[in-house]
Amino acid sequence: MTRQTFAVLTALLIVSGCADKLLSDDRIRGNTALALHVPAASIVIGDRRYDGMTNTYYVARTSRGTYSCVINGGSVMAMGMANPPQCSRL
Repeated sequence: MTRQTFAVLTALLIVSGCADKLLSDDRIRGNTALALHVPAASIVIGDRRYDGMTNTYYVARTSRGTYSCVINGGSVMAMGMANPPQCSRL
């Protein structure tokens, strides 16, 4: 294996699975606020998990209710771009 190939493989291993790092709680809170039409400060994010590929799952709690949400994207491979969250009331 050449040094260049080794360097590329190492870099891919380091950045793979980084959507949970690129999607900060503040960014998730802001995107969720837009989707739910509530102020970002009124949202509490919990039970956050990442599927290892493209989706971040979490629970958003507001004064109006609790929602199960998923955001597609936000990974390094998607260059940090994410679709709006899809939320369902629990």
